[in-house]
Amino acid sequence: MSDANEKKTSENIVLEYVLDSSPEKVWRALTIPELAASWLGECGDGKTGPAYEMLDTEPYSRVRYAWRDDETNAPDTLVTFEIGPMPDGNTWFRLTHSAGTVPPAAANSNGVPMARAA
Repeated sequence: MSDANEKKTSENIVLEYVLDSSPEKVWRALTIPELAASWLGECGDGKTGPAYEMLDTEPYSRVRYAWRDDETNAPDTLVTFEIGPMPDGNTWFRLTHSAGTVPPAAANSNGVPMARAA
């Protein structure tokens, strides 16, 4: 990793990096559960560790997770990962952790994570 930037606001924590990996490799690490667990930690149930759930994706550019940790009584928050290709084959990477709560899922959201009502 290199070129780290951090911005804090009252609502969000935003971290930006240039990663020494291709966007395809970073995308797989964010979206394949076994690989995501190595970045995000093992997904718990909120009581034995943080629980997270993939909400939606825009292939090879953005993935959003709902995040909950009952141990700290933290409300559900939204973690957004954005990536993009760099000219040298590396990956621009931004993580935004929103302090606000996660929007409720639509009543008909019983499909794959991308099946949300408009």
